[in-house]
Amino acid sequence: MGLDFDQRLAQVRALGRAFLQPAVRKSLLEAYGRDTLLLPKDIAVRELEVPARLCSLPVLAARDIRNAQPCGGVAILMLKNSIGLTIAKAVVGAWLTGNRVVVRFPAQLVHSAPVFSELLRTHLPGIEIVSDCTGPQFLANALRDAGIQAVVIYGDDSWIDAYRPLAESTRTRVLFEGPGNDPLIVGADADIDAAVDAAIRGGLMNGGQSCSAFERFFVHRDVHANFVGRLAARVAGMRIGPPEQATTDIGPIASPTVRQRLSAQVDDALRAGARLVCGGRGVDVGLEGAEAFEPTVLTGCAPQMRIVAEENFGPVFPVLAYSTLDELMPMLDASQHGLNAAAYGTAPASLVAWMQASHRNWYLNSTPADANNLPTRLADGGMRRSAFIWEEDQGRYGSRQGRRLLALELTAQPQQLCMRTEPLLAAAALDYLPEALS
Repeated sequence: MGLDFDQRLAQVRALGRAFLQPAVRKSLLEAYGRDTLLLPKDIAVRELEVPARLCSLPVLAARDIRNAQPCGGVAILMLKNSIGLTIAKAVVGAWLTGNRVVVRFPAQLVHSAPVFSELLRTHLPGIEIVSDCTGPQFLANALRDAGIQAVVIYGDDSWIDAYRPLAESTRTRVLFEGPGNDPLIVGADADIDAAVDAAIRGGLMNGGQSCSAFERFFVHRDVHANFVGRLAARVAGMRIGPPEQATTDIGPIASPTVRQRLSAQVDDALRAGARLVCGGRGVDVGLEGAEAFEPTVLTGCAPQMRIVAEENFGPVFPVLAYSTLDELMPMLDASQHGLNAAAYGTAPASLVAWMQASHRNWYLNSTPADANNLPTRLADGGMRRSAFIWEEDQGRYGSRQGRRLLALELTAQPQQLCMRTEPLLAAAALDYLPEALS
């Protein structure tokens, strides 16, 4: 692309600043809001402020990234949610090290994809935007293209395995990130007000429409009634309405599939013995084809219930009670996913070690949404069905998991450079000066 590393880094910094320019902000709030029906305040944080700050992190200039050699061509299939974050993690990570980068935005982003595309073309020269094929066609074409060495996919683990034979036959690296089923643990000595704040802040990211939102709530029996009472009182008072109203706390869910799944999951839990504390119904907000779902608190939940075992992607709080670590651990371990996890109160060393080993990010008395944790959002990947890499290593096409920095993974020596992921993420956290997110 004709630019050296310092020139590319300067372009990335400029892209970060562009996210905060008033004209870009206004355009994306309107366009992305029309496409997703998300609240403007959520869009402002996740799609504008977070990527802007990630693009400014000093760690992007680290020697390991500066000296990395490109792998060649990288194709990136974007997801409808968290476009700004994905740009900062994946598109910037691939482009910064000198790769050819090909991007496809979801077809549902009719109004906002052109805005995002123009941002990328302006600030990351050479970026290729593909819009003349479906998502499955894009993936199949990329996996067959000899000029593409790595394919980054954000999607659903229900369909990704179908691409394994093609990827293996062409020896193309595939870096997949999919659903979450993130737990929040509330210990007996937790500050209950802080834990309730965390449940709402972390559980209602994008109104719950985020793979990184808390979806399972494990609460010690000594504080269970107190936590549930305060949580229910808070969410029951939230205002449900159309996204354009400034007073709206919970907006509509654009996907009918998600709305139907939420209703089915709640019904399944109630039939299996859960108790509905509040919520549980769809709400008409005056938008044709879109309905909100009431913030819903359920107690008496169990790991096998769909509302706990599956990603719900909505404003739902299934609460599971526990008394001992021996009771808690099997319930935590029942999930097939491992993105983020958090605990409030004192966490025993054995719990910390296990959660760090089974999740991408672990937070103690804080959440992924907290401003001081912003550098952790640069981390991609995860554990179990949440994320994996298919790749050839020493003649064998296999799979590996874990936290990853795409600026290290999308290089000519990913197996060697990935060993630098943890030191660089630790350095990013130390170098970051947090500011409150809007």
